[in-house]
Amino acid sequence: MTRADDPTRPLADALAALEHVVFAADFGLQTRERERLRTFRDRVGEEAANHRARLADLDAPLLVVLGGVTGAGKSTVTNTLVGERVVAAGVIRPTTSVPTLIAHPDDVAQFRSDRVLGGLARVEADADAALDGEVLRVLAHPGVPVGVAMVDAPDIDSVSDHNRLLADLLLDAADLWVWFTSVTKYADEDSMRYLTRAAERDTALAIVLTQVRDADREPVVADLREKLAAAGLGQADLHVVAYAEVADDRLPAVEVAPLRALIERLADPEVRRQRRVQTLRGAVAVLPAAAEELAEGIEAELDLVRRLSAAATAANEEALREVDHVLDQGLPLRDAVLDRWNGFVGTSGLLRLAEGAGGRARTWISTVLGGTTDNREKRLEREVRLEVSQTLERLIVESADVAASQTVDAWSREPAGRALVGGRSELRRASPEVLGRAGRLVRDWQDHVTSLVETQGAERRTTARWLSTLINAAATGAIVVALAHTGGLTGAEAGLATAAGATNQALLVKLFGEQNLRTLVRAARVDLRTRITDLLGEERHRFIGLLADAAPDPDLPDRLREAASAVASAEVPS
Repeated sequence: MTRADDPTRPLADALAALEHVVFAADFGLQTRERERLRTFRDRVGEEAANHRARLADLDAPLLVVLGGVTGAGKSTVTNTLVGERVVAAGVIRPTTSVPTLIAHPDDVAQFRSDRVLGGLARVEADADAALDGEVLRVLAHPGVPVGVAMVDAPDIDSVSDHNRLLADLLLDAADLWVWFTSVTKYADEDSMRYLTRAAERDTALAIVLTQVRDADREPVVADLREKLAAAGLGQADLHVVAYAEVADDRLPAVEVAPLRALIERLADPEVRRQRRVQTLRGAVAVLPAAAEELAEGIEAELDLVRRLSAAATAANEEALREVDHVLDQGLPLRDAVLDRWNGFVGTSGLLRLAEGAGGRARTWISTVLGGTTDNREKRLEREVRLEVSQTLERLIVESADVAASQTVDAWSREPAGRALVGGRSELRRASPEVLGRAGRLVRDWQDHVTSLVETQGAERRTTARWLSTLINAAATGAIVVALAHTGGLTGAEAGLATAAGATNQALLVKLFGEQNLRTLVRAARVDLRTRITDLLGEERHRFIGLLADAAPDPDLPDRLREAASAVASAEVPS
């Protein structure tokens, strides 16, 4: 049979794709569900890998996992089935912390590779060796029939989280569960939860009730049968092991003879394949639901990412509203600087020239082009611009500080956000580079206002080559008006203000006309706000970058669902 003709190929390919996308789910945000989802992700990914291993050789030795509750005697029965003490057993619980896989010498090589249970390192050691970690002890022994491998698994109700997780991993990989419970624990919630899970997955299953005294046998077995029926396991293969003395960590062989017979029957190739396919179909059938749980977990993360991102945006918007409020109230420029500027405008002849120009920029230009300017104008113009620059820079840096602090406060209300910003006190302030960026922002904005002044006039289509000092004087006047408190000449709509000085306003109105001045000042304010918005947005990227490093791929839920759908559509061959 060629690879193209292999009936297992569609399902194997679908499982490989699902495994790949499952392990792409990092769950990088430290949510309350993070560890549970990571553990569940690993289980689902390992299951997909183990199912592919089953498909690759449906006739390979059957993996029989002996699992169940603490103190039910799994290790003792394992030794009894093999006919020799191969695993440690005793009164100290839990006895089994490192699982032991026992296979016939003819089969054991297949389990020394990572074909199944690839996440566990292989070790070979005697029964009493001190072992720990993610390992699987592999043992060859002729007491196990060819075609079957038995695994003595940790307890599902162990006090050790590691042991419980390892037990789950082994049960997920099993072709058949031999489930151990005792007279005192068969009705425990843990036992019934796992048995219900076996029913839902149609897992090939045998149940072993241990430590049963003759007087208890009939009522206990009847009660257990009733509970199994309620769980959908009324026809389960039930084995009862009577209470007996233990010697050398073994029971008398007769006590486990029916269970030994079951293990030997499983070695038959036809029975082996039947049980493998049964468990495989049930296990594959639940993978889409598992993938959906992971997809929903990722979507919860994405929703959290959106909330944290929105919190950073809200902090920026609040900072911008404060900037708007300050600008609407009037930038707190020093009165002495403004008084000198307004005095210069009124006494320099500029206003008189503008009045003579009749409000038409072209006429005014032709009038003043031949004029002269002195260093006093240049010094005053530079002084005003410097005052504006320094005051605006302080406002911008303070706004960035406020936005950063509010973002940290908002994120700290979520465990994931708190983990991202915790221990990073520098995030409560603007970045060290923000002052330099604010300075460049203001200078570029002032140059932009100068450009607006160059092209603004009674006839805005006309652009003239003004003398730079006169252009700068008009631009500086426009800057002062744009940053003064609302009121005066144009009202709230345009942002002109009487605080900018009557002569300064009068000059600008004469130069540009009232409507054109409104347009110019509005454009200057909009441009300044846009630049500040961009700067705060760059500061916001410090937080968004942290978020992006931990956030999942937005396409991952859809990819998971698509991969799971492909698995559901593929058939398990008989």
